[in-house]
Amino acid sequence: MKALLTILTVSAMMTSFSFAADSKYKEGGCCDKAAKKGEKCQHPCCVDAEKAGKVCEKCNKK
Repeated sequence: MKALLTILTVSAMMTSFSFAADSKYKEGGCCDKAAKKGEKCQHPCCVDAEKAGKVCEKCNKK
């Protein structure tokens, strides 16, 4: 019983961590807001970064 509880707890924690790391955009930034609406950010710097397969570093500073 303890082993089952441990496995379920670890599984739930791993799932929550994977959802938290899912977004590649800075929380509250222009790209994040657009992504939450199901759109792409239209700022020129973000469009150029998207074309290059990257994330705009100006708008999504770490």
